[in-house]
Amino acid sequence: KTNLDSAGGCEGCPEGHACTTGSVAPMACRAGTFAAGSRNAECEPCKAGSYQSATGAAGCVACALGSFCPVGASLELPAACSPGTYANVTDGDGLPDCLDCPAGSACPGGAAPPTPCESGHFASTPG
Repeated sequence: KTNLDSAGGCEGCPEGHACTTGSVAPMACRAGTFAAGSRNAECEPCKAGSYQSATGAAGCVACALGSFCPVGASLELPAACSPGTYANVTDGDGLPDCLDCPAGSACPGGAAPPTPCESGHFASTPG
């Protein structure tokens, strides 16, 4: 029982937390999710390419080069692609597929994206 006489007296849910209908206390967002701003009904998963290891977060952290982060990641994972390939981290299983480096680019391996050849240079074949 509360001493509120109307719903207008309810408090707004704080940043980094979610409050569903009828909540009696804010619920901190779990690792891999966030709630930006206040008055959130649910926490959102971190987008692919970002992660959040803390609970109660208001945002996610960008994944570093040489790592990959699928949707809802709570930590950075190393991508083990060989030189001449790059990691495609947008597939549904959350594990990177190593693809041949496209023609006109260089790929150092890991999770680094293809880098286009500089002016005055070329790479005519993939890989």
